[in-house]
Amino acid sequence: MEGLAAAYPWRLWASLDHCVEPEIARDREEVLDRIARTVRLNIECHARASDAGIVSNFMPVLQGRRPSDYLRCLDGIAHILHPGQTVAIGSTCRRAVYGEDGLLAVFETLDRHLDPTFRVHGFGIKGPALSHLRAFEHRKITVDSSAFSYAARMSALFNGHAKTNRFVADHMERWTERQYVRLARPRSAFQSLLPLPPPIESTLTGWEAAVAAAREEIRTLLIEGEIAHDQITDAWIAEWAVDLLETT
Repeated sequence: MEGLAAAYPWRLWASLDHCVEPEIARDREEVLDRIARTVRLNIECHARASDAGIVSNFMPVLQGRRPSDYLRCLDGIAHILHPGQTVAIGSTCRRAVYGEDGLLAVFETLDRHLDPTFRVHGFGIKGPALSHLRAFEHRKITVDSSAFSYAARMSALFNGHAKTNRFVADHMERWTERQYVRLARPRSAFQSLLPLPPPIESTLTGWEAAVAAAREEIRTLLIEGEIAHDQITDAWIAEWAVDLLETT
């Protein structure tokens, strides 16, 4: 990977990451596991970038399902960040604009916790959301999208002709023009989220609490590079939980 990143003076290149959309991460534990893996990948990519002398244009990626998940990811990579860096936000392409886990909630939460000098890049943000993100224009937000490529592929399929580079480029040009039109409209109002109520006290049983604690300890080891993500199994987690119960 670092060979490709060093092959050309790219403006930015991103870390590998693990997406957490519902179609991929089936439950809350899987979301947290994939966030831990993303943290570890950021750290490893940063280390390889440093060795290759290309860390200056390295872009770490934050992942999460909830806004607080992104802060969890941010805390995990805080030691590899530097002022003025661009930080990418993943798992946004299918996310609603509004709502407690919506795109605006994620951006608003991160905006309050990121260093004031940080810029933000959004992976796969939909065109209709762009005007809303103008509330965060101080972050000098950049975005990318494959919407034009998908539209070109569907058009070529249904009209029975080749999906040539020129054909895709025409779709990309039209898509870009539409986004500039959206950005020229008056900025949409956005009210920051109200403070969340205090968390509800846990009702986990002794065994459930031990399993949850075991998962957290294993994720920490994963982030620290002590274990590989493919070593984690349900049987191992259960064994770890038994050890925790026996020592408490």
